[in-house]
Amino acid sequence: MTAASSSKSSLKVSTLAPVGAIGVMLTPWGLSFLRALLLEPIRINPPTWLRLLLSLLVITNIRSTPFAWHFRVLFPAFKAVFIARNSLLRKAPSTSPSLTHPSIHPQLKLSKLPIGRDIFGDYSDHHMIATLDECDWNGHLSNSSYSKALDYTRMAHNSPRVLKVYYDGGWVALGGSGFNFHREVPMLARYTIRMSLEAWDDKWLYVVGRFVKPSSSSKPIDATTGLREGEMLYCTSVSRYVCKSNRRTIPPWLWIATSGYGAKSNWDKAEKLRVHYLEKARNEYRAKTGKKTISKKADAKLRKSAALLKQFRTEGEKTGAEEEAWMDKSFWDTHEWEQKRKVGLAKLGATVGILPPLEK
Repeated sequence: MTAASSSKSSLKVSTLAPVGAIGVMLTPWGLSFLRALLLEPIRINPPTWLRLLLSLLVITNIRSTPFAWHFRVLFPAFKAVFIARNSLLRKAPSTSPSLTHPSIHPQLKLSKLPIGRDIFGDYSDHHMIATLDECDWNGHLSNSSYSKALDYTRMAHNSPRVLKVYYDGGWVALGGSGFNFHREVPMLARYTIRMSLEAWDDKWLYVVGRFVKPSSSSKPIDATTGLREGEMLYCTSVSRYVCKSNRRTIPPWLWIATSGYGAKSNWDKAEKLRVHYLEKARNEYRAKTGKKTISKKADAKLRKSAALLKQFRTEGEKTGAEEEAWMDKSFWDTHEWEQKRKVGLAKLGATVGILPPLEK
């Protein structure tokens, strides 16, 4: 048989196969089978022991069921927005001192933002169990499960703390993570992941997660070790984040200050700048269109384009205008962070795999 005849034969078979299958399904037997498959209810009555086995299988692998990871990771982000948005809860007067500036939408509850908080003492604890589906054949937490658990705790820790960054026109991306394993987490053991922000440089923000064996101690967390008395360290992880807006890298000191951390003066400056740029955009819109009033749709677009972090310019883009003074670190009260930030960078290099670049 020649190659041409072989090709024609295979083409004929491939064409006739689906036609034949359709012909079979259109026969009385095929139609009866389809009706039974698609229209009649499925009747299964498994024995009790099989029901118990299937129930146990689902319970022990509940975190690995379809969409369970998505729900666990996304839920903290939606929760942070829900409890901070005034419009989504019981409304307070728009001029309430417990809310962000009334000109800036959406208004957020000040109590849900890290205003005046010490960033280096801002810990969050997340309690976990080394379930069967997350452990390996050696009877302890699998290496891959550390990353899986960290997906949730990072989102739960970061979302309420950088919430204002997103409304200011920025977005935060994970740039890498590293782990240093100290001890194994036994199967079915309870453990705590303690999240904290411990250092940054001109580009990266470093978030540390410590997997610890909890203790009953109520003493404060030691700033050097990140542990309470009696706790045992299982694993240390470091995740580095970068903030972007309009494809520009926003230096960490800026979005930390505008989020509300540190001196109250940082927050006050940021609020004034937000109002300034929004009013500037509105005035330019009125001058361009000749309209005295601005529709809700147009104002929503103006608020988006006038977001604070979208106005940031790099050194090569600055024109030297007085309005650009806030884009320099000297404008913000950051001196209280410098020493701790540098100590944190040195500590990360000594304890975890991701090494920050050495500063000059």
